[in-house]
Amino acid sequence: MDEVEFRGKVDEALKSVRKILDNTRHPELATAVQHEYDDKYILAEFVVNSTLASLLNVLDALGLSDEHARQLKAWSATRAVSLALDTSFTCVFDREETRKEESKTQHEREHKGTFGSFKVTDKVVTTIHEYYWKVHTKYALFAYAGTETNERVVLRERTAACEVMTSSDANPYKKEQILPRVQVDLTWLLQQLGDDLTLRFAIDRSAKSCHTPRRNADVGGALEFFDRVRTEFADKVTRTFHHTLFPIQQKHGLDTNKMTAAGVFVPILPLFEKRADGAEDRPGLSIADLNSFLAHQRVTMEEKFAALAKMFPDDGKLITHVDAQLVVMAQHMREVVRSGAGGVAFIEGMLRDQLIAAIGKVVTAVDFSEYMAFHNRKLYRSEFEPSPFCHAVRRPDHYPEGILSIEQMKADGSIAEPVVTVVRHSLAAAAMKFPLDASTSVKFYGDRFVHGWIGHKFSNNTGSSVKLVARARQFSSYIVLVGRMGGPGLFEPKHAMIIQNKDELTIPIDLETIPTPKEFADAIESLSPEQQRFAKAIRSMQLEGTVFGVAVVQIKPQLERLLNLPDDALTKEIRLTTDLLDLFMKYQIPSDLLSFDGDEATGATARVEAVRGYVAAMVAMIQEKKDAEMAAELARKEYAEAQLRLQRERERQQKEMEEEVKRCDMRKKVKRKAAPRMQMAKMSRARVSAAPMMACSMAAPSSAPPPRQSSAPPPAQSSAPTPAPAPAPTAPVTEAVAVEAPAGEAAAEAADKTPSVAGADVAGEGEDYTQLPVQLDAMLAELDEDNAVRPTIINTAKAWTHTFKKTLLSDEETRTLAGDGQKSEKDRAFDLLDALTRSGALPVEQASLHVVIAATHCFDKSLVETVVQDNVNPIEKVERTSLIMSSVVHGCAARDLIKPSQLARVKQYSPMLFKDDNE
Repeated sequence: MDEVEFRGKVDEALKSVRKILDNTRHPELATAVQHEYDDKYILAEFVVNSTLASLLNVLDALGLSDEHARQLKAWSATRAVSLALDTSFTCVFDREETRKEESKTQHEREHKGTFGSFKVTDKVVTTIHEYYWKVHTKYALFAYAGTETNERVVLRERTAACEVMTSSDANPYKKEQILPRVQVDLTWLLQQLGDDLTLRFAIDRSAKSCHTPRRNADVGGALEFFDRVRTEFADKVTRTFHHTLFPIQQKHGLDTNKMTAAGVFVPILPLFEKRADGAEDRPGLSIADLNSFLAHQRVTMEEKFAALAKMFPDDGKLITHVDAQLVVMAQHMREVVRSGAGGVAFIEGMLRDQLIAAIGKVVTAVDFSEYMAFHNRKLYRSEFEPSPFCHAVRRPDHYPEGILSIEQMKADGSIAEPVVTVVRHSLAAAAMKFPLDASTSVKFYGDRFVHGWIGHKFSNNTGSSVKLVARARQFSSYIVLVGRMGGPGLFEPKHAMIIQNKDELTIPIDLETIPTPKEFADAIESLSPEQQRFAKAIRSMQLEGTVFGVAVVQIKPQLERLLNLPDDALTKEIRLTTDLLDLFMKYQIPSDLLSFDGDEATGATARVEAVRGYVAAMVAMIQEKKDAEMAAELARKEYAEAQLRLQRERERQQKEMEEEVKRCDMRKKVKRKAAPRMQMAKMSRARVSAAPMMACSMAAPSSAPPPRQSSAPPPAQSSAPTPAPAPAPTAPVTEAVAVEAPAGEAAAEAADKTPSVAGADVAGEGEDYTQLPVQLDAMLAELDEDNAVRPTIINTAKAWTHTFKKTLLSDEETRTLAGDGQKSEKDRAFDLLDALTRSGALPVEQASLHVVIAATHCFDKSLVETVVQDNVNPIEKVERTSLIMSSVVHGCAARDLIKPSQLARVKQYSPMLFKDDNE
């Protein structure tokens, strides 16, 4: 029953309530009366008790006496008690009757004979056979204990008979038929009765399962019982009579549609009554008021029975007022339990409406994220306060090269913002390394950031999507590597890309949760030792897979070290830096050809100029090679064009000679046909044209004329070097495939200066970041009492977005990077890293590593339903999870993270965080 329908029924019932109670009484819907939270529990108990009492009234009207009720109550102490309806009927042949029936249509025929004409009238007479059957029905409504129906309490039973006529001798029904038993378990109802048969339903508010007036085990049991009464009994009883029994009786002339519970009072009303100012009484109605409502219910049931007796007299057949009473009471039972469930739902809806009214809007997961950022600022000490994952790529005291951030795209369409993480920053105490290939690894130092990220999910909805974004400023560049931590001192990059000149790389992030520690422990509890070891091994891999890593390598500082230049030497050398990167990435020039190798006492300017000279010489050499290739290509092109002209001239001459031969042949044919008197003239003309004819006669035997000297100059006369007939292009300096480099823009906070290591190895492997999720898992197993926090694996999506500019003044372009594109960018970045580190021989000092471990606090319901139905404050739950994550990241106790002003509150609502606190 929805709220609109329920309110309509309550408004209609209030008209009767005003007649039942004194004129001085003015009860109203609970929403209209000021009350306290505990009053809602009292109202829920009132609604359930009203429903149960109404059902007992129905059973009383159907024949359940107090003595019967006590018997059922006694049975319910040890056995289940059920209310059942057994129905059966028989159909036997009684007699056959035959009758004749004339047709209403007549046919006249006129006959003429010797003695005149006469008319004959024809009629069709049909012989009808009618078969009559005796149908005897029997049903019994009774209660019994356990599975034995011999010992039972009968509320009412009836046997009836009627006659059924058919036009066939086939039995219209089975000779004997027993319908499936309709029954419902009454044990829960009987257990709510005291020894004096008074209802004593109450909500145990101290139970751990009690969350709200609606969400508790006691009301849950009531609602489950109400649903069984409706679906297992009331609805089935109505169908049994209306669809099976009543159709047996033919031509009864009774309107069975009038067998409804309309007019029967339903005394389930969630009402409060305003009290006088200063009165200490609760606003709920009293037991006496409920008894008055129940009395009125009985009165309306008696009135309904009287009306049914007039409409359906008892003539011994199937349809009588006795049967109508049972049908109407079944329908009334249905209305009673629906109203009971609607009344309890109304209380919960009242809580929801009050919460929304207090806040002014329906709070979403996006609003919750914004609040938690605000809450953390009040909760944590300043040195431990979570901060946005937005970090500048820069050297100390330098302008940022770009920015690296993890951003949330919110479901409400607002601007993307960085996620907030718990972060621990330190400087590298030992070198870490990452592999370029199977034989080459690069050591790197610099900043180390450990991030703890707590996400939240309401009803499987996070309210946002997440992406990793890398942006670069104009004339700036760096390399970003994305992967996972592989153990102590090892970073395993899966992807890499060069970000430069206003590139923006967007990598969508997929979050995959794995079971909570308690869920995992419960799942493997009944497995064999071998199966458990297998499951634990896989989970160990999953936990280490939750350690996401992003490394950033700054290019300019590494170039300065590679070329033996002092710090900041290339800061303002934009053209030189661009040329150097072009030589390394496009032509893969060995760094030894460009680095300064002179006197160590040489000043910075001289060193830069020396490198500039090397670069200029290398660029000039490459340009010379390009010019030579272009000249050779031009010569090849000119030679090819000359050959083409020569070929065309030969074809033209060949065509001309073939045409001349044809003309000569034609003239010969004409001469042979001429008269003898023309012989002398012909010989004269032949002498005159002897020379051309000689040429024709010489050309005729051969179809290919001798080649002529081309008018075009030979290749040897060209100013360019003479090319071979099929020259191969001159190979330049080893050249890599050029791929457009990405570009972007950003800003962020300054980073602390990295310690100088002068290329020396540092003892020790550093921190093993893969143990962080193991520590987090252990703490969650101990402290996550709600079993709601799931370790989360961070994966990069398959398709990335790259925004870039081909030139300084060109418009931005966007492309999608998938498998092959990502591999190409990774190869390009690794080629540059190989050059910048001399194949791993030169460590990287100016770098930063961001290690991210993630967990998701999962709520089964939406944010509002979590607060209203589960009576849970998600702020306190996520706060506890955040403190657990912070303890793992910072390696200190929760009390050391919290501001003194917040310590008492957190101790009150999350005492498990302070079990080891001796104070």
